[in-house]
Amino acid sequence: MSWDRFTQHYLNINELDFAIDISRIDFGDNFLTEMEPRMQAAFTAMQELEAGAIANPDEGRMVGHYWLRNPALAPQAELTAEIEACISKIKKIAADVHSGAIQGASGAFKNLLVIGSAAPRSAHNL
Repeated sequence: MSWDRFTQHYLNINELDFAIDISRIDFGDNFLTEMEPRMQAAFTAMQELEAGAIANPDEGRMVGHYWLRNPALAPQAELTAEIEACISKIKKIAADVHSGAIQGASGAFKNLLVIGSAAPRSAHNL
């Protein structure tokens, strides 16, 4: 490894307290240039998915699990509203469990096992 390779393939972003060094990964000098078209295609495909493109052609539906993390990304206002409403309900249930307003048969919950996603049903069936 050379100093030039290190300085070319080391990234430090102080504001984010983030650094990454890929200088020791064994790839040729042209690798990143050769991969650029594939990366751009991947970015385009992701933008299409976020915009509501059909991702499961056999099922004829969109996928949008990432909309649950950021409902504003959903391609339709109805989906955004439904996801936000579901998240509000989940937060209300969590607050009620924490406050003791919702209890089990033996009183306040001490342990909780969550299995699966808390997405609105229709969001799973898009």
